[in-house]
Amino acid sequence: MRRLIRNTILFALVAAVTYTLLLFVLGDWGWVRTARTEMGNRGFLNSRVKDIHNYHNVDVLFLGSSHSYRTFDTRFYRSEGISCFNLGSSNQTPVQTYVLLKAYLDSLNPKYVVFEVHPDIMKNDGVECAVDLLINTPITWEATKMAWQTGNMKVINTWLYSLYNQKVRHRLQHFTEDSIMDDAEYIPGGYVEINTKEFVRKRYSSHHLTIRPEQWQALQRCLALLKERDIPYMLVEVQDAYQLRSAFKNHEWFEAKMRTLGPYRYKLLPLVDTIHFCNSNHLFKPGIEIFNKDFVVDLKKELAQLK
Repeated sequence: MRRLIRNTILFALVAAVTYTLLLFVLGDWGWVRTARTEMGNRGFLNSRVKDIHNYHNVDVLFLGSSHSYRTFDTRFYRSEGISCFNLGSSNQTPVQTYVLLKAYLDSLNPKYVVFEVHPDIMKNDGVECAVDLLINTPITWEATKMAWQTGNMKVINTWLYSLYNQKVRHRLQHFTEDSIMDDAEYIPGGYVEINTKEFVRKRYSSHHLTIRPEQWQALQRCLALLKERDIPYMLVEVQDAYQLRSAFKNHEWFEAKMRTLGPYRYKLLPLVDTIHFCNSNHLFKPGIEIFNKDFVVDLKKELAQLK
């Protein structure tokens, strides 16, 4: 029996080492890691994180998913006299927001935080964003904990591969992301401008909104971190196209849940799906302009209270 146990342990160790080495050697092929996201992509997280050293002691920090970095145009807020940075990323769930806050909150040192929340994100498993974060940002202890706590092999494989890429090959340090990819352009300060509209009419099935427990807990941790540093915040839900919004059966429940956490803003503006939206859940340029002009009024009131 002892021999069997010893051989089993030895086999497990050899298999683990062999697996890891093969992942290091073959990891440049995405199919090996079973993750589609690569270093440098339309979410521009790589560029955004490298851009942070240019922004300190900002008035406002925007957080959240693509609804954040494709809506809150940092150029507009700067023109209104508000210094800001957008730390959103594709499908960013609160689990990944917490990792980013732990890494960059002190450097950005915002006076105020706008935290974008969306029903689809609050029920998301966070795998896509976890892979994006591990590939395109420096590996930290919080990122390591996040990766292993997911229990997802795509994420764990990406963590192993990125650790080798960053600590041995130093690829992240030497990689420069293009500022324009297809129809997307990275704007200094974290905003991404989309230059084509692909709105498609479609019918969504009616469904009840849900929130994953781990995302709810992570959102609470993020807000607790802000409270520890005495940084006021606002939770903001960006308006969806009517064709998607009308499919939500219990949006009032989602609103009520968000309000239990603090100030929450969800305002329906007179927007037309085919004119003001790029797709069902992202505003296009005319809609972004209307939204920001309306939102900045409330934001300025919040900032005025800090003086």
